[in-house]
Amino acid sequence: MHVSAGVDFSEESRAAALSFWEQLQAYAIRNPEIRTSKRPIDVPDDAPAIVRELVGSARIAGVGPMFSFRGALADYVGRFLAEQVQELTVSCGGDYFIVSKKRQKLTVHHGPAGGSIAVVVQPRRGGVGVSTSVGRGRVVVDGLAVLASSCMLADATAAGVQAILSKRDGFRLALDYVKKVPGVHGGLVVLGDRIGLTGNVEIAA
Repeated sequence: MHVSAGVDFSEESRAAALSFWEQLQAYAIRNPEIRTSKRPIDVPDDAPAIVRELVGSARIAGVGPMFSFRGALADYVGRFLAEQVQELTVSCGGDYFIVSKKRQKLTVHHGPAGGSIAVVVQPRRGGVGVSTSVGRGRVVVDGLAVLASSCMLADATAAGVQAILSKRDGFRLALDYVKKVPGVHGGLVVLGDRIGLTGNVEIAA
């Protein structure tokens, strides 16, 4: 995890990340399915709020809870720090929680000739979650960015895109899927020489 802000938040970030991890680990002892299920699950109302949101985001995207883990960590730390500063970025692997007063560019694909493609992240109240294909293990896409109301939702939706792309006509199906997930602002998919955009997404060189 990496935090970019105008103030050194090393200790605060570590404490917030540890709090998130402890809550998730404690709940996983009660319900191991949260770590193992590749399909959406339900949790009771007495589960910690962050666990309920993590599970709920994964359910909205139609995937298992752990597919939203990295995004949830970025959200949890980012929201805590955003109470103290007005601009920051918390990244965890290829997931980003961004709070900014101005537009930002986030590079998501480097072409073979040295060119690159970036998405423009617009400032939004409460921050923006962005998930990319970086650090996803078996990657079936050349470039990917999902922008959403939370990083955990973007993370879960990006996992859904990865799964759909392996299917026949997966490129079109993946873009249709992103468009239909509530809370997702839009997405970019780069596969070979094809570039697909859906929703409210602007790209820049």
